[in-house]
Amino acid sequence: MNTGSMSEKTACDVAVIGGGAAGMMAALQAAWAGARVALLEKNEKLGKKIYITGKGRCNVTNVADIEDFFKQIPRNPRFLNAARQFTHEDVTELLDMLGTPTKVERGGRVFPESDKASDVTRALDRGMRDAGVVVSLNTEAAHVKPAEHGFDIALT
Repeated sequence: MNTGSMSEKTACDVAVIGGGAAGMMAALQAAWAGARVALLEKNEKLGKKIYITGKGRCNVTNVADIEDFFKQIPRNPRFLNAARQFTHEDVTELLDMLGTPTKVERGGRVFPESDKASDVTRALDRGMRDAGVVVSLNTEAAHVKPAEHGFDIALT
């Protein structure tokens, strides 16, 4: 896979398009698995939506039983089947390992101990960079097309 970073081409095994919570987690996991990873984010900073969850405190996850959790989803609960593979324990252990301990509040809601959403974003960013993920901000993928050995991603 080749991605152009700024004006040059960068070879990588995995390109993640989008630096939200899911994109950062995917990039981090791929890098830990040994892949050369590039993360492309069209905004000026990572995790923009993380900052607004839980009124700025980042409602990270919920400790409810997974079956009870799925019963609360009114439409298409299968959309969240990944939650069965990556549990709330996995999320809190990951954040703790990255230096952002969590706490459980009423209703089983989980927040960073600091009550700062920015700590979650910084922890994921630091973890990615420590794992060798190349992060490109203000970089939008215009289109992705198959190439001989993967994909070419045209950037704007």
